[in-house]
Amino acid sequence: MAISITQDQIDPDAELYPASYTSEVLKLFMDPLVRLKDGQMLDMGPVCEENIMFFAGRLRRHFVCDMFLRSIREQSVARHSRNVWRHLDYPARFFDGIQIWDLCDHLDDMKVSQLLERCLAMLQPGGLLMLTAYEKPPSSSRINSFIIHPGYRMSYRVQPHLKLDWNCRHNRAFMSLLYDFSMVKSLRYRNGIHEILLKKPLSLS
Repeated sequence: MAISITQDQIDPDAELYPASYTSEVLKLFMDPLVRLKDGQMLDMGPVCEENIMFFAGRLRRHFVCDMFLRSIREQSVARHSRNVWRHLDYPARFFDGIQIWDLCDHLDDMKVSQLLERCLAMLQPGGLLMLTAYEKPPSSSRINSFIIHPGYRMSYRVQPHLKLDWNCRHNRAFMSLLYDFSMVKSLRYRNGIHEILLKKPLSLS
């Protein structure tokens, strides 16, 4: 069962996170999806009630697969690396949009490449992929979810059940992993958050 941290749970380290901000990239991600008659989107978590309501209220079909939690469960099973991406067992060209938040901040380069390869397969040609990344780990080093508020305003909420290492990258290193996609928009905010919107090339099936 997926774990969701609700808005009633207060994070005592909230002041250690970056300042809230208005996401221009999330709006660019959502606008074309909303215009689709049968748009389908995948959110890779963490599970968040506000985000579920936000996406479900705008899209015909919204899927959530919490890859943060699944990554932790895989680590606890054995040191022999199991294929965590088997949880993303959706058909090829199934989604019009995928949101993976800051998941890449907790993966090594090989796993990021594997994840992006899976996203490429799951997306329709021309489908959109949105990523969020930290410039450096929050001062508390705790994992939080990005919470969507009206007007695309973003804040954070601690996820105390998630314990993953941080692997933040400088801009050039991160961008070098995204070569299979076409760049739509890359924006770094004053608070150190980096948002990237990518598109699967139309030439790829």
